[in-house]
Amino acid sequence: MDKLFLDTTYILPILGVKVELKDYTKYFPQVYSFYETYYSPVSLIEAKWIIIKIIKNLKNIEYRQKLLYEYRSGLNLLINDNKLRQSTLTNSLIEELADQLWEFGIKDYFDRMIYATASYYRAILVTEDKQLHRIYEESFKLKFRPKDVINWDELRTRLEEKL
Repeated sequence: MDKLFLDTTYILPILGVKVELKDYTKYFPQVYSFYETYYSPVSLIEAKWIIIKIIKNLKNIEYRQKLLYEYRSGLNLLINDNKLRQSTLTNSLIEELADQLWEFGIKDYFDRMIYATASYYRAILVTEDKQLHRIYEESFKLKFRPKDVINWDELRTRLEEKL
């Protein structure tokens, strides 16, 4: 069974943040049937950062509290879910690759860590980040890299073929 590594975008709905991904609710549950599925603890931090940015200027206190509550509830689901696995946070190999990715122009530390961790697990990275797709195409010089880098539409197509 292939390993699948999810970028933050794909766990945001679990944490209460809506994302625009075609047929997400239909296909996301199917992922577990065909892939050993991982996410990075870095994504939990990035997701909270995204929520803080959303609520920072909200006047509606109830909505702000609702988003924070949904994050905490989703966090409990993720941590207790045995189908969606949390990866290791970091190690020296992940950090080495994350540092190399900086030289390739990836400035965002969250992106570097997610890409490096997917590489460490030799997993298929699912991301909408075009820069990470570009790096995959250009990164043959790197010590290690993900098994593949695809986006949601490509994953959805692969799932449709398997169903």
